[in-house]
Amino acid sequence: MSCIYSALKPLHVVSKLPGLAPCSGGKSGTTIPDITGKTSFRFSVLYNHMMFAYMLGWFIFDMTLEAIYRYPKLSSRNIIPIIIRSCTFAGICLSTLILCHRRSLRVFCSKISLVDKVLLGEKASSAYATTKLIVIIKILVVFVSACMITLCDISGRRIYFTSVVRMSGCIIGGSIATLMLVQYLIFVWILKSRLAKLNTQLSAMLISNFEEESLETFVSVLEHSSKANSTDTVLFGSKSENLKMLDPLFFPVRKIRNQLFHHDRQHIRALRQIHGVLCDVIQMINSNYGIPILLIISYAFVSFVMFTFLAMDSRHVDSMADCDDETSCGGVIMNFCISCTCMIKVMGVVMSYHTTSSEAAYTSTVVQKLISQMPVRADSLAELQLFSQQLWNTDFSFTAFGFFAINLNLLCSVAGTATTYIVVLLQLK
Repeated sequence: MSCIYSALKPLHVVSKLPGLAPCSGGKSGTTIPDITGKTSFRFSVLYNHMMFAYMLGWFIFDMTLEAIYRYPKLSSRNIIPIIIRSCTFAGICLSTLILCHRRSLRVFCSKISLVDKVLLGEKASSAYATTKLIVIIKILVVFVSACMITLCDISGRRIYFTSVVRMSGCIIGGSIATLMLVQYLIFVWILKSRLAKLNTQLSAMLISNFEEESLETFVSVLEHSSKANSTDTVLFGSKSENLKMLDPLFFPVRKIRNQLFHHDRQHIRALRQIHGVLCDVIQMINSNYGIPILLIISYAFVSFVMFTFLAMDSRHVDSMADCDDETSCGGVIMNFCISCTCMIKVMGVVMSYHTTSSEAAYTSTVVQKLISQMPVRADSLAELQLFSQQLWNTDFSFTAFGFFAINLNLLCSVAGTATTYIVVLLQLK
């Protein structure tokens, strides 16, 4: 039977390779959420610890080697961004290996499987098949891109023992950071789709063009009442005999007031509880991926500034001073490609957060429209008011471990700050 566990099974299998899956992915092939299971595979846990020790040892080895052979040949202006990049890169890998013990994949699947019983219904199988296909495509695209970047990076290099150790650490660390980012993007994409399903079911309760028709009617009432005499006063009440003036303009008003909107109270309550579960998923993503996302954005920002500056000032950089014209041209192109990759990475993170936050914010708009369609049955109105209060007290924002909110304003800040740094570095040169 198709379920969210089987749809995300390829992601769980690939995550095992760099040690990012020390826990089981859940009960594949069933719709029952696997919440109680807490046993972990001993080999997977041991492998995760081995990868953590390897990355920590590689970071110490790389920093020691750089401090002995490379840093003395560079100026402080070039050393500082290199050290920051190395520290943030190691921080991404180590924090990801630690936080994967929180069973993010299992918790996510457990919560999503609960809400899918109401949101997807009979279309669950096709939705899971689409999800599985998209997951496989993303993994293949990332794998092919990583292979191409690695081949371009190692081409023309001399093979030494130290270079092999350094390159192996870079490849393993890059795979850890990339798979963590893929997990995050897939989780946010699925969360956005579930919020969209929730908003669709809420929007289905709305009466089409109700606000426009009621507003036009009340405008006509106000215009007519301003022209009416004192003897033409209209009194609105709960009974039809309170209408003293039977003008055709007031028939739509009476029709609207006598219309009672019937909404399924249990359905509204189920959607409200589903919204609470999805909010828990948002908090889980902020908690488990906040530190790695913060470090990824920092790493991408420093890399963008560094490689853009190297590309724009390549002839005066110490590391490229001895290169001929052909090599320098290739290096400039490679540096610009790395800069573009960094910005694409930041834009992917920000846009995924933005679209999900927009869907979460739209829920409040739909609920307020449902409440404004008066009169609503008392029990349904009570559920809608509880829903509105829940939305008011819920924070939908995504943050980088609380340091800053991740939204479109972050792109403007990153672009402006990076431009300022690059201009200052070029002027200081």
